[in-house]
Amino acid sequence: MTSDLSFYTHDGSMYLPTDLAVSPWNSRVQSGVALAGLTAHLLERVPSPVPMHMARLTLDILGTAPMGALLATARVIREGRRLQLLETEFLANGRPCLRATALRVRTAASPERALPLTRPFPAGSLQDLTRRQSNWVETIPIEGNFLMPGPGALWARFLCPVVAGESRSPMESIAMLADFGSGVGPLVSPRDWTFANIDISLHLTRPPRGEWLLIDASGESAGNGIGLSNSRLGDRDGMIGSAHQTTYLDRRAAPPLHGYGSEAPRDS
Repeated sequence: MTSDLSFYTHDGSMYLPTDLAVSPWNSRVQSGVALAGLTAHLLERVPSPVPMHMARLTLDILGTAPMGALLATARVIREGRRLQLLETEFLANGRPCLRATALRVRTAASPERALPLTRPFPAGSLQDLTRRQSNWVETIPIEGNFLMPGPGALWARFLCPVVAGESRSPMESIAMLADFGSGVGPLVSPRDWTFANIDISLHLTRPPRGEWLLIDASGESAGNGIGLSNSRLGDRDGMIGSAHQTTYLDRRAAPPLHGYGSEAPRDS
């Protein structure tokens, strides 16, 4: 699906967020969804010496990214024909706000041990299903509710590119979906708490296929102000990996905003 909308426009290594990139927690900063998509976008464009799969993507959110231009750099940390390790960094007003690494692994034939879907795609036509749509994502809720703590699951498809004028890749889509976990399976009530995540760790057995992607999420905590969101990820052909988020739990001092995505605490 194509759209005139995008999360970012760019000029060289500078990326300017659009209104789609606004965080649901704070209208002055960029969302984790947007930042994750841009991270995958940049790292995928680093050449590899042989065909490779991005088996791991890890983002550390070092602080909030204000709604202004980001200076993005990417480099190869380790080059090889079996493994390649990449790194990217975003600077906002000269301050690092995100660092990420990606591990690429060469692809070759091996025994398949794929797992079946934890939540099959709903039967019937799309027109008959309960769907929710914004101007950048469409979802089919399966279980759970953003306003109620507990496990949750949904199918989602993204409706616009990450960067204007450039097609959205499957890796960009799954990276953005990985940031949904803490909202799909919330650990605490968003009426009383905020739970911004400060990292995203994504492991994939293969790239996703097709538009519709599954996230099946739950959370846990030791009651110490730190949460862990665990998500299983899949597409209509089966499960393809997992994602994890460390969440910063803090009592809410303002009315809640609804939506998915996050950003680091302001004093991090």
